[in-house]
Amino acid sequence: MRCAPPSPGPAGCEPSAVSRAREYLAEHAAQNVTLSEPARLAGLSAFHLCRVFRQTTGMTPHAYQTHFRVRQAKSLLAAGLPIASAAIAVGFYDQAHLTRHFKRVVGVPPGRYLTDRPPEDQRHSRAGRGPGPER
Repeated sequence: MRCAPPSPGPAGCEPSAVSRAREYLAEHAAQNVTLSEPARLAGLSAFHLCRVFRQTTGMTPHAYQTHFRVRQAKSLLAAGLPIASAAIAVGFYDQAHLTRHFKRVVGVPPGRYLTDRPPEDQRHSRAGRGPGPER
């Protein structure tokens, strides 16, 4: 017995649907999420959610979740967590998995990111000088 696909939501509900999907992806960042659950919460089909999510954010839900994980990993690395531990904590399979995505998103591997960052006291002394390059 086949289940009927979800009926499309009312026109104009996509921004709130994308917002709900983004919240779900952030809350479940360390898990491997399929489109079915965020689509159900958003009241859209998986294909429609993917389409409007990309139109709204510029990336697919999977890419959004990957970027979210990399941002979390950057924070954990800055706090002193080892690369392998940060990888597991944010939902990557292992250090190599994090490194592959980190390099694509940030532009450098995690180890280089850590060594190229200015020491903590220098970052605070630059405060108030205006925006500089983001690292």
